[in-house]
Amino acid sequence: MKRKNILFFILLFILLVFIYNDYNYDYYNGDELIYVRNFLDEKDFNKVLRLNRDKHNFKNEDFRYIKPLKDKEIYDIFYSDKYMNKLKDLLKNENISNSDFPIEHRIYPVGSKGMNWHRDTLLYDLPQYEGVFTIRNESDSETQWMDENNKKNSIWTEPNSILIVKAMGFNHYVTPVLKGERDILKIIYTQSNEINDNYKREMKRFNSMNI
Repeated sequence: MKRKNILFFILLFILLVFIYNDYNYDYYNGDELIYVRNFLDEKDFNKVLRLNRDKHNFKNEDFRYIKPLKDKEIYDIFYSDKYMNKLKDLLKNENISNSDFPIEHRIYPVGSKGMNWHRDTLLYDLPQYEGVFTIRNESDSETQWMDENNKKNSIWTEPNSILIVKAMGFNHYVTPVLKGERDILKIIYTQSNEINDNYKREMKRFNSMNI
């Protein structure tokens, strides 16, 4: 029996190591904030790397360049069953679906002031999850947040990582870019289809961009 028990615990340990390496997350605060490295497989990540980064195709908002994506291939990647199921497992929430809110492509150049301390605005009657997927990051900019113990955390988000933050959850901040550039996608995952005025206002802003 002892030998069987030892064998069982060895197999359990190997399984746990495999699961950890599969998700490869560095930060996990329940469903409030999760940071996951190597989110996409190599093939899908290479497709994202091919996105057009010509800033003439973006709107210049002074501290960043931004445009709503129209590339169906990118939506099909992030909203595929493969990655949606991965997120559901990580967030321990089966009530997550893709949003019809546009995926945003953002570039933060040298001199960007970053983003002030804030909590993400509610777009629905239930808090959405906002994913920041890092495409490239040659910058010194970091994301900081205050956790449930009022402790400040800080991380430099690496390429092919995703940071998931729940709306109206942790207060967070993006430090200024003093060198390099940071290239990301902002992706919305929703728990509800009941939109509010914030959603309508943001959609109106995107529709007025004409890019």
